[in-house]
Amino acid sequence: MANVLEKVRKLKARRPQQGGGRMQGIFHQWKDSDNIVRLVGNFLEVKTHFIAPAPKRKERGLCRADAFQGTEKLPQVINCLDWDIEKEEATSTKTCPICKINAVAHAALKNNPNDEEKETFEKLRRDANARTNLKWNIIDRDDPHVVMVEDGGEKKVLGLKIATVGMEAWDDIEGIFEQMNFDITDPEDGIDIKVTKGFNGTRTTYSAQAVLDTSKKPPVAKVTPLTDEEKGLKEHDLKAICGKKVEAQKIIDALHEDLREFLEVEIEDAATESKTEAPAKEQPKRKSAPPPEEDDTSANAEEGNAIDEAIAEEDGDGLLDGTSEKKD
Repeated sequence: MANVLEKVRKLKARRPQQGGGRMQGIFHQWKDSDNIVRLVGNFLEVKTHFIAPAPKRKERGLCRADAFQGTEKLPQVINCLDWDIEKEEATSTKTCPICKINAVAHAALKNNPNDEEKETFEKLRRDANARTNLKWNIIDRDDPHVVMVEDGGEKKVLGLKIATVGMEAWDDIEGIFEQMNFDITDPEDGIDIKVTKGFNGTRTTYSAQAVLDTSKKPPVAKVTPLTDEEKGLKEHDLKAICGKKVEAQKIIDALHEDLREFLEVEIEDAATESKTEAPAKEQPKRKSAPPPEEDDTSANAEEGNAIDEAIAEEDGDGLLDGTSEKKD
């Protein structure tokens, strides 16, 4: 009985809660055009892989379509097994099969492939690369409410949401921190930011800027102290909610057969070299944003992230198995 109670307590602790109820609608979705948000507390750095097919792009993905169906289905976006969520740094042991495929592709590209092979392995390298995202508690100024489920009823309440911030948006946000030269998340002296989601004709784009006080000449960043109610909002446990990992064997079993064969390939320096491109121990910097060649997978990640979050909410669990690869 003790083991059962311990498991029940752990499950309860992981579920997003506020007061005596359970919260739904906690996963923020960036809408087209402008999004005004307030960053709250610290962020969590994650490394993820998008592993599912993308029918709209006519791509088979890294894993078979049937792996994302049924009661034992995989999430479309998984956390990289070579990234320590607790320490937010690369693990000392390398067990991620997707990173191994990435390393094999790197090695193949260094061995004078013909044109067809080069195209194949360049795409495989991009598809299997680990992406960096930041998970952040935010106040959504346009819709600051979440759904509280309590005693069989539902009601909207003021609550924090979890936003996924990719490296493209982070470039601008980091610039705001540097330009302001203070903590823009500060409850008293902090500022809201405007994140703009657009489309450049090829892919989804994200940019961010400080919300300005236009009553001043010239306009300056608008300081927006949090209300007492906002200060009292409980932050979501980002590591518990966004840090769940899928077992390596489940990922391996779901891979396309030809990709599974790559896991048996012996590589030397190439494996180490490729790891520096995925789970690397460093805080996000503007110069570390993913190169343009990775842009063609961002649409896949956005599709996977939206589906995963919708499933989590629909199931009433609210815990993501893995989160967006998005280069936001």
